[in-house]
Amino acid sequence: MKKLITLHDMINLEMVLEHVDGIIVGQDTYGTRLTHSFSDEELISIIHEAHERDKDVFLMANQMMTDDQLEGFGSWLMQFQHQPITGVIVADLGAIITSNEHGFQGRVIYNPETLATNDYDFNDLTRLHVMGVYAAKEITLSDLTRIGTHKQVKMFMVGHGHLNMFYSKRQLIQNYMDFLAEPTRFHGKQNLTLIEEHRKEEPYPILEDDAGTHVFRRHVMHVINHLDELSGWLDYMIIDTLFKDDRYGALVGQMYRYRDVDLMKRIQEDYHETWDEGFFDKKTIYKGKGGEQ
Repeated sequence: MKKLITLHDMINLEMVLEHVDGIIVGQDTYGTRLTHSFSDEELISIIHEAHERDKDVFLMANQMMTDDQLEGFGSWLMQFQHQPITGVIVADLGAIITSNEHGFQGRVIYNPETLATNDYDFNDLTRLHVMGVYAAKEITLSDLTRIGTHKQVKMFMVGHGHLNMFYSKRQLIQNYMDFLAEPTRFHGKQNLTLIEEHRKEEPYPILEDDAGTHVFRRHVMHVINHLDELSGWLDYMIIDTLFKDDRYGALVGQMYRYRDVDLMKRIQEDYHETWDEGFFDKKTIYKGKGGEQ
């Protein structure tokens, strides 16, 4: 099982990569929920520097794209066609086709957020020649194990970080500020929280970027207690450091490499975090009107 991590500042690349196997970077033209939006020149520099250290590099291009965006996306990808990139991560079926047409066939990872919930979903995507698929965030460990032991493509999973649980392409914070007739000052900020009237003790991280508005789970998911089990069938485990910094990423990478429980406790204390195991033991149940399931 390889471990991938996100990056906030390219000056910290060596530090962040020390204890992991690869990096995920992107640009907000085609990516969303990024720790940082890097220029084309910065991306190429990061790609080569990571490659020199024998690390994997994945480009994040996970926006839901319009037809106009797909055309531009194909042109943008061309400059990376002959770069030593391990793969490109997309969330749009059209982006898979576009990536294949521009030299990335066999190097595309599909991340449909909540849709890949069984091994049929995974294996049906072999017809599109994908490299791998992200497992849905809200399924149990037993379901993930079932997928992992029957999959025909590589399996990716967010194993550490705040899980994104709501996404709208609308600029909801911007709309609210417009309603108040106040200037916008929150776009792209990574220190915002949403507090519900009846859950004031549980502020949810919220982010508005160029691709829309995103709300995340308050608690940080972690998988340190399941590394042996995951290693049997998970190909790539992602450490997402959104809302944090590269020091945090370096510490978390070290924690997973050495399975250091004392370091785990120190990180939680230093960053005032509460960690849990996400939906590993929680079946997601959808209730309709009247309470029927």
